[in-house]
Amino acid sequence: MSENSAGRHWLVIALVSVIVLPLLVTLVMAVYTIATTTVPMVWSSWSVNVARLQQNEARTARIEEAARKASFRSVCPDYFDASTLSRLIGYRSRAWCEDYRDRMSDAQ
Repeated sequence: MSENSAGRHWLVIALVSVIVLPLLVTLVMAVYTIATTTVPMVWSSWSVNVARLQQNEARTARIEEAARKASFRSVCPDYFDASTLSRLIGYRSRAWCEDYRDRMSDAQ
């Protein structure tokens, strides 16, 4: 090895140890800090929000079911009197009446 290439070799080693290693250590520390603080907070917030959305969906389903039970006697006769084509086109939003078909004979 020539003296010139040996000098370059030591210069590269010095630059790596003075510049690159501290940057690498800083990057590792930043990633660790983010992983141990920010990620758990975001995960917790997301989990709480998902749970709240699921509760709202369940509540909405209970309210819809209660409204259907209370109104099927007055709403569903039109659905059952309609033709199959009318049910598919005009009364599509009342398809839930099929769940109450067996109760309609009791209501009449």
